Amino acid sequence: MLHRENSIRQYHTSSAADLIQETMAFYEITQTDLAARLGVSQKNISDILKRKRFISEVLALRIETVMGISSELLLNLDVNFKLHQAKEMAETVEPQKQSDKFLKRYSWVTV
Repeated sequence: MLHRENSIRQYHTSSAADLIQETMAFYEITQTDLAARLGVSQKNISDILKRKRFISEVLALRIETVMGISSELLLNLDVNFKLHQAKEMAETVEPQKQSDKFLKRYSWVTV
C-alpha cells in the first residue's frame, strides 16, 4: 500500500564494469585473456574495470560477441552510472534549488 511516509530507497547503480567482472569471474578468465579475445590492450580492460574509462559502442559489440552480454545493456549501464555520478557531484557542489531559468507556465497562457 502506498503511503506518503514511505521513503524511496536508494538503489545500487552498477556500471558495465561490474557485469564484465562478474562474467570474468564466472568463466575464470583474466584481464589479459579478455583483452586478447576483444582485440584491445590489457590496460584498456584494466581502465574499464576501474571505471577510469567507459566502453565504446564498438567495444560493447565485441563484448557481446565474446561474452554474450547484450551491447545495449552494457551501454545503458554505463550511461546510467555516469548520470548517477553527475547528479551526486552536482548535489555536492550546489544543493538543488529551483533556478529562475526553470520553465514556468504563465497565467495568461491558455491551452
